[in-house]
Amino acid sequence: MTDYPTAANFLNPMPAWPVNASCEFFKNVPNLPMKEVRDPKVASVLTDRQKLVFNALRDAANVYFNYDNKKGYCMDFKDQDATGSLADAGWNVLTCNQLPMPDSVGKESMFRPSTFDYAAYTANCQEQYGLTPDFHWALREFGGYNIKRDLKHYSNIVFSNGDLDPWMAGGLHGDQYFEVSLKLPYYVIKGGAHHLDLRLPTKADKGTDVEWVREQETENLEGWILDYQ
Repeated sequence: MTDYPTAANFLNPMPAWPVNASCEFFKNVPNLPMKEVRDPKVASVLTDRQKLVFNALRDAANVYFNYDNKKGYCMDFKDQDATGSLADAGWNVLTCNQLPMPDSVGKESMFRPSTFDYAAYTANCQEQYGLTPDFHWALREFGGYNIKRDLKHYSNIVFSNGDLDPWMAGGLHGDQYFEVSLKLPYYVIKGGAHHLDLRLPTKADKGTDVEWVREQETENLEGWILDYQ
């Protein structure tokens, strides 16, 4: 989500292309053929390699949690939301009210499988904030059950996504856009993380996809203003 082409401090201070920076720590971890992994005679080799893996994992995680090295090698495992400087308490209230976002994780993912529990989520919101989440409010209010029907009369909206941003999964996609045949601009930013087009331009943007997308968005906004006037 925060894999930006320049150093940034959204959520936490990080270098340019932090995903690449994280992967660098694993380049000296040797690969082992599967036959050696299964051989009990190389147990000591596996132990040494495991130490390298865990050290690399710690350093990779610190690219997000502690890139400025203010905390030494200590990592706050209680920070499970990992939202850094973001005021996540306000977001939590929203997700317990009108903007809950149910999500599950399947067995094919790199993450641990989990199934969203509506009852448990609701009970937690009621206990924490005295709120009962309205899981269908956004769809009722703005549409989305049937995109071709619900967005038919919408105007003055730019749909943009970054192809690196996991939130893209919840956005309008190209096949849906062309199916609707709306006069609404739609862009996918190559190499774009979360809301890259809304961040301040930098020298690194020169000649890239995000520079072009920003130009298109500006032209659309100018056109809408002129039409209104």
